[in-house]
Amino acid sequence: MLVLSPRWAWCAETGLREGVHIVIEGNRVADVTRERPTGDAGFVELEDGLAIPGLINLHNHVFSAPLFRGLADDIRPGDLPGHIVFSLLMPLGDLVAAEMAEEAIGDAAEMALLACLQSGTTAMLDVWRPQQRAFIARANGLGLRTWSCPYLFTRPNLSMTAEGKALWMGEDASDASFDFVMRLHAEAHGVGLASVGFGPHGPDSCSPELLRRIERAAREMGAIVSIHCAQNPIELAAVEAAHGRRSVAHLRDLGLLRPGTVLAHMMFATEDEVTEVRDHGAAIASCPLAFARSGRGVPVARFLESGVRLGIGTDGVTLDMVEELRAAALLAKTQSGAPAAGTAERLLTAATRDAADALLRPDLGRLTRGATADIAVFDLGAARYQPVWDPLKALLTNGSGADAHTVVTDGVIRLHQGRPAGRDARAIVARGRRAIEDIWDRAAARGAIPPGLAARRARTQEALA
Repeated sequence: MLVLSPRWAWCAETGLREGVHIVIEGNRVADVTRERPTGDAGFVELEDGLAIPGLINLHNHVFSAPLFRGLADDIRPGDLPGHIVFSLLMPLGDLVAAEMAEEAIGDAAEMALLACLQSGTTAMLDVWRPQQRAFIARANGLGLRTWSCPYLFTRPNLSMTAEGKALWMGEDASDASFDFVMRLHAEAHGVGLASVGFGPHGPDSCSPELLRRIERAAREMGAIVSIHCAQNPIELAAVEAAHGRRSVAHLRDLGLLRPGTVLAHMMFATEDEVTEVRDHGAAIASCPLAFARSGRGVPVARFLESGVRLGIGTDGVTLDMVEELRAAALLAKTQSGAPAAGTAERLLTAATRDAADALLRPDLGRLTRGATADIAVFDLGAARYQPVWDPLKALLTNGSGADAHTVVTDGVIRLHQGRPAGRDARAIVARGRRAIEDIWDRAAARGAIPPGLAARRARTQEALA
């Protein structure tokens, strides 16, 4: 038996409580009680601790975080020859898939996964390329609960026209990508804390035939589908030109607008489209910082007002869900002009209970009897929190994911006093850093980093020499 004894405990179902003990037996919450349990138990007591259901990152590309760190920030006019997705993110990802060894990919992914664990994340939906399947073993090793949704494409090779528009090319990869996911599901689904779903890249890069095939299989298997939708005008124009309707309507007609489908971003969706997503029971995963670094604010206020099932993701940018939730809260307030918009409680609900429901796991995201014990305890004892008027507001207004003290997944302590259980954090970071620095050097030599960015890096290195 394990007992967590923080000062405060919160979940969306019960609200904020003080002076309770969370009793864990096996992988379940056995009780939440004011009476201190007796008997043979391991206690984790934290005088200024706040226990919440573990944070769920509903849309992520964990490998992208270290790969693009610094490269995709502070983009200036002329740095990129076209949209950032098509001129930097996808081409550099292609190079990694072609040239980076599996062990090195795993090292970089593990470093990023460690950062997630150390900021209170217990579960994530991650979209990755088939060459990055080491993600599953590395996440299991750290004790993170994951939904792997590998990319599926019909036309997998991305290029650009002279005008900077996306151009999908290459031989039809529908069968190969679909067969990969089916094999992966048979081999890895349910192993450790891993689940496997489908990650069709988008309605512009996947044919209707492939999307129908995914919908049928996912429904039969009870698998999650994650797909980018209305994420940029280029996608919307391509879908409308090819199919005579916008992306949301296209997915609806293919049967993919339903519970178990997570639509990433929806940045350029209309109010009516958001309402349609809500009414069909699908979920939106919004990633505020990914768009903010490109100068755009995701419509968080509109999502919250619509009543759509909303989760938050980091999209492989910060990896710190506390930071991401703070960004979402500030956007909701500035967009609506209402300081009461995007409250700490509402956004923590999005990142716990609502995200769990989007993943068809109502046993997660809660601190109630019978819930699966995925829990994060934050230490609010630092000066930046004091005095604590409301612990939820304190965490999202002044806090940091780095204040995650203890993280439990499936009833097992995976992080204690900020350190991963049974793992050498310094060694993990050293291996991951080497792997990324090596691929950066190769990417620069092969021209996979746009010349404007490469020149800026060279000037920085000269200045530091």
